[in-house]
Amino acid sequence: MRFLMFLLLSTVFLTGRVSAQSTRPFMTGVDANYSLDLEKAGKTWSAGERPGDLFAILHDAGGDTFRVRLWTGDEGVNGLNYATAVAKRAQAAGIKPYLVIFLSENWADLMKQPLPAIWKDLDEPAKLAAIEAYAQRVTKHFIDAGINIELFEIGNEIDFGICGVFEEAWPKRVSVDYMRAKIWPPMIPIILAAERGVKKAQPNAKFILHLAQWAKADWCTAFWQAMLAGGVQVDYAGLSYFPTSAGDEKERPLAFLHTQVDAIATALKKPVIVCESGYPSAAKFPGQFADWNKPVPGYSLDPAGQHKWIADFFSSARENQHLAGVFYWSPEWYASDMWSEFALFDSAGKAKPAMKSLAPAAVGSK
Repeated sequence: MRFLMFLLLSTVFLTGRVSAQSTRPFMTGVDANYSLDLEKAGKTWSAGERPGDLFAILHDAGGDTFRVRLWTGDEGVNGLNYATAVAKRAQAAGIKPYLVIFLSENWADLMKQPLPAIWKDLDEPAKLAAIEAYAQRVTKHFIDAGINIELFEIGNEIDFGICGVFEEAWPKRVSVDYMRAKIWPPMIPIILAAERGVKKAQPNAKFILHLAQWAKADWCTAFWQAMLAGGVQVDYAGLSYFPTSAGDEKERPLAFLHTQVDAIATALKKPVIVCESGYPSAAKFPGQFADWNKPVPGYSLDPAGQHKWIADFFSSARENQHLAGVFYWSPEWYASDMWSEFALFDSAGKAKPAMKSLAPAAVGSK
């Protein structure tokens, strides 16, 4: 019996695979931060005959964790007051919030990491002190507002920089040696300052560092190892995952993602979270994501294919012990042509079939 138990545990650690019947903590997540702005514009959402509360619909569909976007500044979309209202709505609907502290006054991602204007005139020690004070202030603000947040993501898609530290040249970006020597070292004090501030207000905080290059496990692992060596607390390795964006067909199947996740988790001894994911319900759409229309083999680019892919993705993620959660990005954002096909609601705000894909009972292919 002891040998069999040892064999099972060894298999789980090395492969991440367990029986689908096993149960464990797993975050079924959504990132629906356009919600309040869309409500203000008169948009509605329905999962039945009549419109209902979006947050309740997401909860009823299986969502249990909510990724809250926070930009510097108190006012405006994704500012502190807006993010607080989003977190309150999510928590009231039974969805636990986690906070993404962008350290930016606007979008920061794989392609840009601008320094907020409020910190541009500060020297390095003053900037780090300001970041620490800011992180402490916003964390305390959420706690004082009665919002139970224990999980924090410092930055967003910080592969090539954070908060003004950023490498523009692609050949340098893809060089681990260059990034390890020139870019990751000045990132570390910024992340440490933010973590210190958060922990002053929430001593039990756990942290995600989130990267976008899900198909480059070795590069990503080198990044997280550099952060850990610099004293950064990394409780979860976070990834963006949009398979229809992959130019290489070999990188699109779910099995490929799991090889990347398993390699990362085994090397780091840390669980992985997919912080952003999505699959379109059509092959043609305009805007900056127009070329994210490369089908995953076995999954059509239509509402049925979207339903099937999301169901299988969440199902396979729950079976991988190295994955601690998956978050669907902007399921509510049907009002924008560039994302409407990825959204889980149609142009009238009615739930697409894929809304039934998030919960464990979702029906997909195996």
